Amino acid sequence: MSADKMEELELRLSKAANPDRTVIITSLNRAWAQNNSMIDLFLQSFREGNGTEHLLKNLLIIAVDNEALQRCRQIHEHCYLMKTEGIDFSAEKLFMSKDYLKMMWRRLRFFGQVLETGYNFVFSDTDILWFRDPFARFSASADIHFASDKYKGHPHDLQNSPNGGFMYVRSNQRTISFFKFWYESRSTYPGKNEQDVLNLIKFQEIRRRCLEVIFLDTQYFRGYCQRSPDLSLVYTMHANCCRGLKAKLHDLRNTLSDWERYMTNPPPGHNGIKEVLWTPARSCQR
Repeated sequence: MSADKMEELELRLSKAANPDRTVIITSLNRAWAQNNSMIDLFLQSFREGNGTEHLLKNLLIIAVDNEALQRCRQIHEHCYLMKTEGIDFSAEKLFMSKDYLKMMWRRLRFFGQVLETGYNFVFSDTDILWFRDPFARFSASADIHFASDKYKGHPHDLQNSPNGGFMYVRSNQRTISFFKFWYESRSTYPGKNEQDVLNLIKFQEIRRRCLEVIFLDTQYFRGYCQRSPDLSLVYTMHANCCRGLKAKLHDLRNTLSDWERYMTNPPPGHNGIKEVLWTPARSCQR
């Protein structure tokens, strides 16, 4: 990253960060920036969540192409262009395609650069709906929190399957070093995405750096891989274990509608009101 771009990044981070120097980050390309598409659902969940709307002032949207940047500026206050010369990230990138891998690794390098500026961050994929303020469940002592595709029952168990689509990372020398090593490991494991590589390096590298890493309980930080029926506990819902923008949009819209019904209904069982349950993610299961 050039000195000018780094200076611009620091400016954008400073404007979006809370007093604790923490910023919420999501990334956006043209395919997910269309009207009534993924970015709209993402922002709507903040506005309709329980105590989440105020977090929008700390959200920095990272656009990876000019069209996404233009849409971001129409709908949100804090936007930053992370464009990679010679690579077009604007179209939908199918999971594990060549361009998908390039985009994921470029994004990981960006996270390291954010840490190097001294800012903490919560990264959230745009296909995650925010229903409650997740900071209430973060540990004050942990270096990194990872969402889990599969949660084994203990937050410090490295056998948990991390999902890099949602993580909270504090900036310090341990995390800066870890993210640098993680990014550089792409050449050691060619053809793998950053999440698969994380699973390969986590045991040795987390212990070697004495990192405190917490894996988030899927009872609270849910996804379509492992979904809890209890709407009273959920903080976020991720359209993981799902391929394709069309399928994600269909099922996330149903999920958001379920949440809206839950928030407008009396408690389950009150005056004969039936409990609100999640609509099955049928499009994502195909």
